[in-house]
Amino acid sequence: MAGTHGENEPLTLRAKLLTLLRLRRDPDGFTPSARDVAEATHQQGPGKPKLSHGQVNSLLNGTSNNPTSSTVSALARALRAPAAFLLPGPEWDDLAALTVYAKRPEAREALRLMEGLEVEDILQISTQLREMRHRAGLAEDVPSIPPPPPGVDQPREGRPRRRLSFNEAAARAADDLEGR
Repeated sequence: MAGTHGENEPLTLRAKLLTLLRLRRDPDGFTPSARDVAEATHQQGPGKPKLSHGQVNSLLNGTSNNPTSSTVSALARALRAPAAFLLPGPEWDDLAALTVYAKRPEAREALRLMEGLEVEDILQISTQLREMRHRAGLAEDVPSIPPPPPGVDQPREGRPRRRLSFNEAAARAADDLEGR
């Protein structure tokens, strides 16, 4: 996510939401719309979505940046992400770690077992984990924000868009009004 924040600057809620949208692109490369996200907040059973299109749009645009805990929970569920990722502060910016923490109870147990250990011991555990990843054919380090699925950042097929000149736009508007 280069370019969205400085090295020591925490991600904003808007940046986190845009990151999640980018990671949730469909095979054609389209990100879910605010309406899609709002619909995905629908709870089981009858009723309407938890969040409205306007609420989601305000959060995505950054005009609203202090959602309630139930809004954060609904957004996280809709975007299939840990709710903690949407909290403010740099300690919550590591999507990869939070995802492992949320999905793997054995990882939570490993973290609990680190309580009370000295820094050297924790660094030794990190070294051992890197060696295990190497033996498994995995990269030694895991980025805090996973890369998007392959191919989704490629330009889509289709006609490139072009801005109309003032005269072209006026001619099209006149044609539309006259029913041509």
